[in-house]
Amino acid sequence: MRQLVAALHTCLLADIPVILWGPPGTGKTATITYLAKKLGWHLEVMVGATRDRTDFGGFPVAQGGEVSLAPMPWVKRLMNAGKRSILFLDELSSTPEDVRPALLRVINERQAGDHYLPGRIVAAANPGDLAVGGLELEPPIANRMVHLEWDVPPSEWARGLREGFEVLYPELPGEAPEPQGEIQWATDMVALYVERNPLHAYMLPKGEEAGRAWASYRTWTMAARALGWARALGYGEEVARLLVVGAVGKVGYSFLAFLQELDLPDPKEVLRNPALLPSREDRAYATLMAVASTAVAEWKGEVWRQAWRVLGYAAQRGQADLAVPAAGRLLRGLAKAREERREAFPVPEEAKRFLPLMEKVAEMREGR
Repeated sequence: MRQLVAALHTCLLADIPVILWGPPGTGKTATITYLAKKLGWHLEVMVGATRDRTDFGGFPVAQGGEVSLAPMPWVKRLMNAGKRSILFLDELSSTPEDVRPALLRVINERQAGDHYLPGRIVAAANPGDLAVGGLELEPPIANRMVHLEWDVPPSEWARGLREGFEVLYPELPGEAPEPQGEIQWATDMVALYVERNPLHAYMLPKGEEAGRAWASYRTWTMAARALGWARALGYGEEVARLLVVGAVGKVGYSFLAFLQELDLPDPKEVLRNPALLPSREDRAYATLMAVASTAVAEWKGEVWRQAWRVLGYAAQRGQADLAVPAAGRLLRGLAKAREERREAFPVPEEAKRFLPLMEKVAEMREGR
C-alpha cells in the first residue's frame, strides 16, 4: 500500500496521468483525497458514468454570430486553481462510449472544449466484471496513463481501521523543482534499452491486454519521466517497478532487469574519480551520458571541468567514440546557458579532441 501511494504521489508531482485499477470500496477515492489535502491542491471529482459529452466538451453557446463552447463550473474551478489542482475521473471504465472521445481529449490534451486544464489527472476504474456497465478501455485511452493495480491487503486495512489510515501512507516529500538530471538519466537508459531491443519499442496489445498498459513511444517517454522523478524523490526499486510496468506493461520487467545488469556507478563518484568508469562498452556509454547530464543539471564550474576530465579519460583508453554523445550534451548545455545569459564556462582542451568525431557523426547522419 505504501509503495502504491508513493507511485501515485510520483505521478502527481511528475504531471503524468495515472489510473488506479481495483474493486470498489478499497480506498482509491480516499487516498487521492488524502494526497490532495497533503499537497494543498484543489481536488475536482468527476464520475464518468453520470456525465454526457457536453460535460467534457463544453456547452455550445451562440454569441455575436459565432458559436463557442462555454466551460462547465468544474472547468472554471480547475482553471482558477491552476497547476495546483487534480481532476479525478472516477469510474472511468463505466463512462458511456459516446462520451469517451471528448474524455480522450481531456486526458491527452488537457482540453475541455476551448479551455486548457492546467492541473493533474488521476482516474480510477473497476475491473470490467465489477464495473456498472463496464467496458474495456480503448488502446488510445489506455496508452495515455500509467496503470497502477490497487491492492490493499486485509492486514493493512485492519491496521488502518485500528490506528487511523494515515499510518498506511509513507512520509511524502513536498513539491520540488523538476529533477532534470534524473529525468535525463532515465531517458538515456530507456533510449539505450530500446536501441538494443527495437521489438520492444512499440507493442500494440491484443485481447484483454488492450485496455491496460502497453509499450509505445509515448509510454516509454512516460516511464522515463516517472522513473526520473521517483529516483529524485528517493523512492526505491519497488516504486520504480510499479511505475515502469504501469507505463509500458510487462516488457517493463525486461527493462528493469537490464538496469540491474548494467549496475552503473554513481555519476557523482565518477566525476570525482574517472577511474571508476566501467570498461564494458554499454556500461561505459550509459555512465558517460549520466556524467554529462549531471554536469548540465548542476552547472557548476568544478563539475563542468570534472565532466570533461572523465570524457578525456575515456578517450585515452580508446573509447572516444562512446564519449562523443556525452560531449555533444555538454556543448549543447553550454550553448543553452549562453542563450539564457547564465554563467558560461570555457571549453577545455579535452573537448577539442571530440570535435572531429562529432563532425564525422553529423556527416553520417546527414548521409554525406
